Amino acid sequence: MKLAVTNEQMKRAEINADAGGVPFLQLMKNAGEACFNRINQLSGGVKEKNIVVLAGRGNNGGDGIVLTDFLLEAGANAVLIFVTDLPKTECARLCYSIYETGLSTSLYPHQKENVKRVLENSDIIVDCVFGTGFHGELEDILSDLFEFINEHCSAVKYSIDVPSGCNSDTGEIADNAFRPDFTITLGAMKKGLYSHPCFEHCGLMVLADIGIPQSCYESCEAILTEDMIREFIPERKAVSNKGTYGKLLNIAGSARYTGAALLSTDAALKMGVGLCTLATPVRVINAIAAAVPETTYIPLASDAAGFLNSEGAGEVRSLIHDSKYSAIAVGCGLGNSEAVGNLTEYVIRNADCPIIIDADGLNSISGNINVLRENRKGVVITPHPAEFSRLTGMSVDEIQYDRISAAKNFAIDYNVTVVLKGVNTVIAAPTGECFINTTGNAGLAKGGSGDVLTGIIASLIAQGTEIFYAAVLGVYLHGLAADRLAAGRNLFGIMPRDIADEVTRIGLRNTAVE
Repeated sequence: MKLAVTNEQMKRAEINADAGGVPFLQLMKNAGEACFNRINQLSGGVKEKNIVVLAGRGNNGGDGIVLTDFLLEAGANAVLIFVTDLPKTECARLCYSIYETGLSTSLYPHQKENVKRVLENSDIIVDCVFGTGFHGELEDILSDLFEFINEHCSAVKYSIDVPSGCNSDTGEIADNAFRPDFTITLGAMKKGLYSHPCFEHCGLMVLADIGIPQSCYESCEAILTEDMIREFIPERKAVSNKGTYGKLLNIAGSARYTGAALLSTDAALKMGVGLCTLATPVRVINAIAAAVPETTYIPLASDAAGFLNSEGAGEVRSLIHDSKYSAIAVGCGLGNSEAVGNLTEYVIRNADCPIIIDADGLNSISGNINVLRENRKGVVITPHPAEFSRLTGMSVDEIQYDRISAAKNFAIDYNVTVVLKGVNTVIAAPTGECFINTTGNAGLAKGGSGDVLTGIIASLIAQGTEIFYAAVLGVYLHGLAADRLAAGRNLFGIMPRDIADEVTRIGLRNTAVE
């Protein structure tokens, strides 16, 4: 399992590893070797390449000492530059005493111009200055050095563990922080690297195993991987019928947003739900029925503009008490009105099955979010940051500053599963369990993508997947489909309707013979 940790959780894991028989010095040696292997692989070999390793005073600098030794053994022209002073931590000092005689070293403060010339002529620059130890602002001497490297050095740049100048807990970035092409994180991914603006600053992030057993990590978030999500895929039995795979009621659409009803319904069916009923204004049915013949329709009354009115909402209320539905989706394209708000609140309070609320369903209850606590069978909400801002009263910047905590705290407080959409979508459960998704790309930044996601998650819930894991699987597949589409076209051309089609091509295999 790929974990995301805070600085304190990482320190605790290292202490646990040391107590369990993997001493700190061994972890440092493992880190240096693992980073060498990654750099050697990513750079197509290091022999005869000019490489500068920038080392700080702490344990990150110690990792750089070991790394430099491995680079020299592999035939690289490697030099170790201490950017401010020689190692100060006990482990880094011990490491330096072991490797010192074989290294070519220099102190930057004493040879600034010479070092800069070496940097300009290097093929690779490796940042081992701070790791997880940075917060605040850079010292002037380092700000000057990193600005020079960022602006004037064409070398491929690597940061070890965390780019220097980035706060790996909060995602904050100091002026002139080191800007790598690759960040090689050690042991576990660092939580702050998935926050903004740090995520955009890290280049390609790769993980290096440094020998800490997973049992040493305590109460951490996890990064979704393909291996993890396979266990959440609903079973498709050889002997089954449409009733085996659930019945979804999708309350969606208006004359202005017919596409929302079509996309969410189409996605639900393509994700495998046995029966899908779309409750929507008559004008929507007339517009989309030919495009989605596989669904059944319940026509609802609407106002002159084609939005659900109080009469139409009343018609839906009678359906809520029909126990035949295994999941209900509400909100896609309904419009934000009093009638929609009253209906959404009614569904939350009375539905005898899990509910997924998206878009206008969320907007319509933003003035009365306490109603979420009254849900009976579980609720998934799928806000983007602006919608989440309306629900929580937090600014978008506050939410983006620590997306994980924002989602987790809300999920626990309101007893709902939160899917906080955006780059690195966060999925948080009422229990505090939390996953970070890294699939997806900017091709999803298009109206309708969220409707497809709602349909996918609702379909999985209706088929019996546990609510939280339906959200986890749905988010992962939605992003993976976009990544697969991006492999064959530019991001501009990815259409939301293509996502559901692509999901059907992903090799999901969870079948059984009855």
